[in-house]
Amino acid sequence: MKIGEFARVCNVTKDTVRYYVNIGLLIPKMQGSQMSFEEREYADFNYIQKLKGMRFNIKEIRAFLYLRRMSNMIEPATIDECVKLLEDKKECLTGELKMLGNSIHLIEDEIENFNKRKNAAKNERTGVPVGTIPLLVCPNCRQHLHIENAEINYKYIYEGILSCPCGYHATIENGIVRTENIYEGSYDRPDLRRKLYHDIGEDWEIYVQKCSDAIIERIDRGDWNGKVIMEANVNGFFFTYNNIHQLPRNCTYIIVDKYYEVLAMYKELFERLFQGLDILYIADASERFPLQDGCIDLFLSFYGEMEYSLYHKNTQLEDILHLMKPDSLVVGGIQSLEKEAKSRRLLLERYPEGNERRINKEFLEEDYKKCGYRMSAAKVGQIMKTEDHHMYTCHLDGEPLTIYYFEAEKEG
Repeated sequence: MKIGEFARVCNVTKDTVRYYVNIGLLIPKMQGSQMSFEEREYADFNYIQKLKGMRFNIKEIRAFLYLRRMSNMIEPATIDECVKLLEDKKECLTGELKMLGNSIHLIEDEIENFNKRKNAAKNERTGVPVGTIPLLVCPNCRQHLHIENAEINYKYIYEGILSCPCGYHATIENGIVRTENIYEGSYDRPDLRRKLYHDIGEDWEIYVQKCSDAIIERIDRGDWNGKVIMEANVNGFFFTYNNIHQLPRNCTYIIVDKYYEVLAMYKELFERLFQGLDILYIADASERFPLQDGCIDLFLSFYGEMEYSLYHKNTQLEDILHLMKPDSLVVGGIQSLEKEAKSRRLLLERYPEGNERRINKEFLEEDYKKCGYRMSAAKVGQIMKTEDHHMYTCHLDGEPLTIYYFEAEKEG
């Protein structure tokens, strides 16, 4: 038989047959330049499959076939050698079976542990910290907001109506400030399963961790007692949530996102993690948050400028500049494409609501400089291929996506 017919009879591909020939498991006769497969090769192939079913590796199969080819399989010494090979494999598999049993028990225990976490009783309900009420002002006329019909305890406000004489209204729902500025576009949706993290890719995992470590190291050098730390656009990456165990507790956190559902999800998760944290959640899709001028000491932008640039015309620092204190600090991560990269042009087409200068470090440095902030950035890594999801469907393989850690402070 020729190789094609032999492969068909054996129900394998020709590549598999060639592989067996190349490693010496099959030794067909040659007729000119072509291989000829006969009954011997068919018998050898079937025995190879039988040994594979016993989980013998290539080296062990080759040893068996050698004994078959060099004997008539009736010699006592040959039979003893075959029996020894089988007994050794049985002993090996018995050990593996025991290890597999132990592994299964460990897996079952871990499944139980995770299910206990998932179904754990909730801790005390949180809401708008009473101490953050002075931070809430009308984004239009800058007057402090009035609170009516409030459900309140000694520390938190859970429900209520926020209003201003000029006509501005917002509500407090489930402890979250919910403005009337709702995202109505079709270019994003709430990531309530955190799929951005699950499908991030191996290189990304490394660079996200390195960037996070650099941010934490910088935060550790500051004194944040009584200060205000803000992070926004958390439907994308959410630094505070992922690293809360290492972040200061004696301060106030403001978390802003355009989706109420995303904030509600993270609020519940925070309640399971910690008690006593002062976190003000604001659901607002606009460029003008209902916050007091000059209230932010530290702005965390963990790829947040990138997320913001997809849906807004300015950088976020430009839009919140009036909220920043004179000595405020910005720290975070940047994803950057070359200015003329096709991937960047595809992003402009897919997200037409946003900033044309998006996702480029040089542009961002220029825009920060216009705001009076001096940026310094350190390269963390470079990715040539990303997973095909979210905005990364626009990233073309082979075009460098460079990851930076950055910090920015007011010049002068």
